[in-house]
Amino acid sequence: MMGKNWGLAILLPFLALALQWVLWPWLSPFVWLLFYPAVFFSARLGGLRGGLASTVISTAMAWYFFIPPQLSWAVDNPNRYYSVALFLAMGYWFSDTHERLRRAQQQVNADLMDVRQRTQAELQRYGEIFATSSDMLAFINTERCYHLANPAYAGRFGTTPEGLRQRPVADVVGTGMYAHLSPYIDRALSGEMQRCIAELTFPDGKPRVLDTEYLPFRQDGEIQGVVLSLRDITDRKAAEAKLKASEMALREAQTLAGIGNWQWDVQTGTQTWSEEIYRIYGRDPGLPPASYSEVRQYFSPESWALLSAAVEKCLAEGEAYECDAETVRSDGARHWITARGKAVQDANGNVIILHGTVQDITVRKQMEQGLRESEERLANIIGSAMDAIITVDEQQQIRLFNPAAGQVFGLDPAEAIGQPLARLIPPRFRDSHGDNIRRFSQVGTTARRMGALGEISGLRANGEEFPIEASISQAHIASGKLFTVILRDIAERNRNQEAIRRLNAELEQRVVERTAELTAANRELDAFAYAVSHDLRAPLRAMSGFSQALLEDYGDQLQDEAKMYLDQINIASNKMSGLVDGLLVLSRSVRGELQLGDINLSALAGRLLAELGKNNPRQVVVEVEAGLQIRGDVRMVEVLMSNLLENAWKYTAHVAVPHIRVYAEERDGKRYFCVADNGAGFDMAYASRLFQPFQRLHRQDEFPGIGIGLATVQRIVHRHGGTIEAHGEMGKGAVFSFTIR
Repeated sequence: MMGKNWGLAILLPFLALALQWVLWPWLSPFVWLLFYPAVFFSARLGGLRGGLASTVISTAMAWYFFIPPQLSWAVDNPNRYYSVALFLAMGYWFSDTHERLRRAQQQVNADLMDVRQRTQAELQRYGEIFATSSDMLAFINTERCYHLANPAYAGRFGTTPEGLRQRPVADVVGTGMYAHLSPYIDRALSGEMQRCIAELTFPDGKPRVLDTEYLPFRQDGEIQGVVLSLRDITDRKAAEAKLKASEMALREAQTLAGIGNWQWDVQTGTQTWSEEIYRIYGRDPGLPPASYSEVRQYFSPESWALLSAAVEKCLAEGEAYECDAETVRSDGARHWITARGKAVQDANGNVIILHGTVQDITVRKQMEQGLRESEERLANIIGSAMDAIITVDEQQQIRLFNPAAGQVFGLDPAEAIGQPLARLIPPRFRDSHGDNIRRFSQVGTTARRMGALGEISGLRANGEEFPIEASISQAHIASGKLFTVILRDIAERNRNQEAIRRLNAELEQRVVERTAELTAANRELDAFAYAVSHDLRAPLRAMSGFSQALLEDYGDQLQDEAKMYLDQINIASNKMSGLVDGLLVLSRSVRGELQLGDINLSALAGRLLAELGKNNPRQVVVEVEAGLQIRGDVRMVEVLMSNLLENAWKYTAHVAVPHIRVYAEERDGKRYFCVADNGAGFDMAYASRLFQPFQRLHRQDEFPGIGIGLATVQRIVHRHGGTIEAHGEMGKGAVFSFTIR
């Protein structure tokens, strides 16, 4: 090809000469007119050499044939040299330029060839990847039909790549899967790349988890279709779920066990902590793991000294460590941990990684401390117990013998340990004791009481027998069974009980005698009260009657002062009669046996208040709590409530808006029944006189009375085993509260 172009390049100057010779009459004096194009095309065809050859030939022809004098090498005009030089320069420029262009074109062609070869190789490689890829790959055109598909994709639908070509996607995948794929294909065809994780069911009926990609395919700027990539990640997702469950189980196990793991890259200083480490140290999980120097702040000085020494030794010698340490959190809370560490060494024996665990053993430490304290308390209890405590093994050898046992049996505890229990049992009880122990062991009960008065006996070191009372228990340990007996020398108690029995008999006799005496005294007191009331009433009636007759018959003959004296005699007689009646009421209020029964206190209070309102009409605000129940003697409780309510009614007489309230309240675990009023009240300084017979805190002209009501109330409450108390304030009323046992 180059030879052909070279010949044509040499030929062009001659063609230009012939043409210019023919046209010279019209072209004159433009000597170089047709030679410039000849040289240009020669350079284009022949490159640098063809262009230079054409330039030289064209210059010679133009000089010889068209520059005067023609057919001669002489030149009559010096400017002709400049035109020749210009033509030569232009010819060289044309030649060099086209040579560069030719070489550039050759390089481009070579590069293009290389690109084509590499592209072909890539296409071949991509074809192989497309054909052999485990990912499901397909190309879907704008009509939503398959254009290409790899075997992995086609195989899922039971066909071959050729069997899918030009088939609609909806027909192949089915309506269910297509309903999922269609929106993503639509968006990809609009130019938007799509990716999602989806669970799809293939024609084989097995659901699979797929990582799906929808890539728009463009050619000349226009979308020609969608490259669909489906990667089956079912196994990976199952593995991830299993790993996640395993990690969660590990975290839960670490949380339940109070154990966390850590790793320290010694070369980079990088620390890795599990979640439980943060909780154990009380560190904010949002912070990075603490460095080795920072960890010091979480330990007490003594514990850090031990732990850091173990860590340093592990770093220096690669020796694993395990030690208990006390941690101190930012809130001051103290905990205990077990720190374990192990070294990982490189080929040269240098420690490059430390890893290990931290376990919260606070509960264990507390239990150990509690166990030690419990053992100490138990030892103190056993040592200070007043009862003898003896523990034996299955061979009936003594393993525990407290000081009290030593005192009871007259043996030193150290001497008794290891001795057979039979040494402490009288010979006549030894066989039966062995049988009892065997039966007790077989039954499996943990405790049993044995030994009533005189039932079993012990044997002192001096050979003396004595009665005992004991309880036995058994416990299972690793080496077998242990039997513990707690026994007491009851010889003194038996003597005391006999003495108490005799004393009780004497006391019962004294009670009978004293009861008879009290019964006789009560009868005498009743007779005395009756006699007093009967003997006093006759003189009082005589005094009152004669003074009244004297006023009626001789009143007009008496002076005013004499009439006043008679009035005073009459008043004193009536007062004395009232005192006698009160004495009888006080005497009778606590007579007889209590006839206990359930009493509706609310109904009783309501009835008594209604009677007071009927007998002494006035406007009184009455408030009685419903459902008040009490158990007592109906007759006495009615007298009690009657006196309290009459007092409340009487002492509210001068109040503008009188208010009486009956209610109950709980105080100190007791139920108090209360009668409250807003009447005259009283001074608490004189409260001790309220319940004394014939004692009054108000004048007779203010509130009449003889002072026997509250004394009667107190005696009734005491007969019922209860208490009564009063609280008041002058001008603000009073509250009387009582309990009935």
